[in-house]
Parts: sequence; C-alpha cells; structure tokens
Amino acid sequence: MKFLIIGYGSVGKRHVKNLIELGIDCLVVDPDSGRRKEASVESLKSYETLDQLGTLENFDAVVICSPPVFHISQTIWALSKAKKVFLEKPIGLNQKECQRLLSFNHKDIFVGYTYRWNPQFIQLKNYIENEFIGSPYYARFSIGMHLEDWHPFENYRNFFMSSSALGGGAILDESHFLELILELFGLPTEISCIQSKISPLDIDSDDYVLSHFIYEKLRIDIKLDLFKRPHESLIQIQGEFGSIECDFIQKNNILTKSNSYANFNSNSISFEYDRNDVFMHMISDFIKFVSNEISEARVPFSRGLDVMCLIDKMRVASENRKWVAIDRK
Repeated sequence: MKFLIIGYGSVGKRHVKNLIELGIDCLVVDPDSGRRKEASVESLKSYETLDQLGTLENFDAVVICSPPVFHISQTIWALSKAKKVFLEKPIGLNQKECQRLLSFNHKDIFVGYTYRWNPQFIQLKNYIENEFIGSPYYARFSIGMHLEDWHPFENYRNFFMSSSALGGGAILDESHFLELILELFGLPTEISCIQSKISPLDIDSDDYVLSHFIYEKLRIDIKLDLFKRPHESLIQIQGEFGSIECDFIQKNNILTKSNSYANFNSNSISFEYDRNDVFMHMISDFIKFVSNEISEARVPFSRGLDVMCLIDKMRVASENRKWVAIDRK
C-alpha cells in the first residue's frame, strides 16, 4: 500500500517513519521547500500542492498532518477521491466548519487522538468501568508544556501553534484531554471556562484554559496551558471508595482504596513504553482500518465533532463569563 502524507512537519515525519517501518510506501505534499528537501533526502517523492500532485500518483489512503486551518478542505479533497483519511487532531477550527464533513462519507475518517492508545489510559478506563473506586464524583485533568520546548529545533514563533489563524493554541491542540473526558464520562450538562493568553510567550493564540464541567453526579476541572515547566500530563479521579492517579510523565498509575484517613491501600503500577510506541499502535490500527481488517475507527469523526462542540461551548462560556448548557441530544 501507499499513503499520501499531507504536511511533513514533526508529526508528519513521525507518521512517515512509522508507516515505512510497517511496510507502507509514502509520498508527501508540503508547501515548504525545506521540508520537501528533507523528504527527498529520505528518498520520498514530494509535491508542493495537491493540485501539483494531480493524477501523477496512485495512493490508498491519506494522512493529514497539516495545521488545523487546512484540515476540513483537505479531508473533503481526500473523501471526494474515496480515500480513507487519518486526520490529526483537532479535526478543525470550530464545530460549524467541521459539520461540512457530514455531507461526505465521514465514517472513512480516523481521528488521531493519540492518548486513546496509551496503556496507562487503557488501564485507567478499565478501573473506572469496573468500579474499582465506585462511582466517580470528582476529577481533574491537567496538561501543560512550555511551547519553546515542543520543537527545540525551530523558533516557536514560526510554529503554527503560535497562530490562532492557523489553529494553534491550548484549547485546540491540547484537546486530547477533552476527548478522554468524553470517552470516560460522555458530554457534561454545563460548562464554565476561562480561555486567555497570560504568559510572556510571543504568540497570538490562547495559552491558558481553565474549565469546569458539571455532570449529574460528577464534577471535572480541566487545565490546559502552553507554558508549564516541567511538562505535566495528569489525570486524578476521586470516587466513593478511593482514587486513581494517572501520571503520563512519570508513566505511573496509582490506585488507592480507602475508607478512612488511617485505613488505605495504594497500588502503584509503573509502565515501560516509548512515546512512539503509542503512535505506532495508532497508525497500525489505521492501516487495518484502510485494509478493512477493522470496520470502525477507535476515534471516529463523530467523536472529533463532539470535541469541537465542547470547544465551542468553552469559548462561549469564556467570552460571556457565564455557564453554558450543552444539549446532549
């Protein structure tokens, strides 16, 4: 099989390397001449635009790794050619533009929310589903990393994450945790949010998001930022009979059961995996999706659209400094 990779930046290079290791041929489209030169060094055919590509190449699927502002138009292009699509998160800039894909065969879209393949999250989900701590009533999701540390090989000001117009910012790029919340608990009933730029970073995108989700019997705090040092990626859940902590940086999950201050038992599990292992498992599933070995994407377009619904509601709540209800129909 041969896959077309749109966007040969950091994540595009990662996917290409993993796909080649899995026996998939790749070709690249990227408007940046420097990146096309890097692709040629790796013996990859590359094109500046999709129009330039034209009908010169045959390929079996499309992997979209461009800035989010281009995701919808490029996905429409791929679906119109009856190709299955791996679409990097977030699926777009807002819910309205993403709904354009409902007119196409959106079941052919596989969304790249990587944490869903993380073994720590898989175990955490198992703990919740099997009621290891009873019914959860409070959770905290916190993710943050200083933008200058993301791509130390380039000036962060030139990175799309610095530009709101290109789809950068904390609320979009760190929506990983919004997707995990949906996977564990579904949509909330109400949301409050503060979304802003508060650090000295020279960017025009948001770098700080603090939100609170209300469910019938559950409350969740979410913090997303682009300035945290050291890097943090943490989930804490409190339930009737104890708590779960999932620290993706330390690669450690802690399950604590307790019925009093003095009577508790903690079980700590350390995980041994490389970050790329998670990407490899994800792209392997996409290959199976393209080959029809699996019929549905683990993270389908409908889930990506629900994430965009949350993001839009969080924006409204922040702009108006008020609680916003969510219609869960």
